[in-house]
Amino acid sequence: MTAVEIAGCSAAGKSTVAAVLAGRGLRAIDADADPLLARMTDRAGAVVPDTPAAPGLDWLARHDWSWDTGRLDQVIAAAGPGLLFVCGGADNQDAVAGRFAQVFLLEIDEPTMLARLDARRDQHDWGQIGDTRAFLIRKLPVLQASLRAAGATVVDARQSPAQVAEAILARLRPGLFTAG
Repeated sequence: MTAVEIAGCSAAGKSTVAAVLAGRGLRAIDADADPLLARMTDRAGAVVPDTPAAPGLDWLARHDWSWDTGRLDQVIAAAGPGLLFVCGGADNQDAVAGRFAQVFLLEIDEPTMLARLDARRDQHDWGQIGDTRAFLIRKLPVLQASLRAAGATVVDARQSPAQVAEAILARLRPGLFTAG
């Protein structure tokens, strides 16, 4: 299996793009939907079972949204031959980057992020509870700069989900569709 990551800050459209790609018959997962993969951890890496109802900046500074590397390996291996799009991001991005043949950054600006957070009507309340909004405002430029510096392929995620998916498919490295 060859895996490609589609990363970005909250409200960049990762889950939506996963659905668009899956709707086109491609293998794509929303990493946040797997509670064994994506979870809150403390700085020592221990899983935090319960997030406060309204987390403050102090709590957020001491915790990470992390991927379990063993579980990520299982998810990639279980997908079988071909190409798998893993749509999501984690604070331990550096620890998982080597598992991906290519990483895409769904880049958005702050006004777009805030408008999308305000418009959310799904299960996500991140950006609407406690200090998560202020946390995301601080995190957005740092996360995007880090992914760009690591060589992520940047896609303007202010476009429609269909356009974002098309941009990703058009910018896949040669041979990835036939890899695996």
